Amino acid sequence: MRDLFWCHPDAVNLCNACHMVFFIDNTYKTNRYRLPLLDFVGVTPTGMTFSVGFAYLEGEHVNNIVWALERFQGLFLRNDRLPVVIITDRDLALMNAVKTVFPECTNLLCRFHIVMNVKAKCKSLIGQKNVWDYVWITGVLWLIVRPNSSSLSAFTSFK
Repeated sequence: MRDLFWCHPDAVNLCNACHMVFFIDNTYKTNRYRLPLLDFVGVTPTGMTFSVGFAYLEGEHVNNIVWALERFQGLFLRNDRLPVVIITDRDLALMNAVKTVFPECTNLLCRFHIVMNVKAKCKSLIGQKNVWDYVWITGVLWLIVRPNSSSLSAFTSFK
């Protein structure tokens, strides 16, 4: 056995009822089998999340992820009710696999992962802990509370 995908029948029903937005995340070698675990999470119209399915993968390669995404795609009963938005971290293999299996879908980056990456990259630039704490708190509050159209366009053009 190379790869394994599984889900609950109730998750399939919910997945077909709430097909718009999904989070897909891959955890690397944190389980006792030391295998990547791909986690599919859906979002209801009320903002609640639900587990759709899981996949143990033989490797972190695009072909393994494409296989799991094809199994995920097979859960949808109608081709006109495929995911509209898939949110991932910056895992390039996962992003490329999403483009392959769901070419019409918008792939967005997870805000949690963006904030964690900003924190990791910027923390080394500021030496004093009290200065870092101030910058981190006000920066995160700005990012979460105060985005407007000009700040969002500046943020999306940032590379």
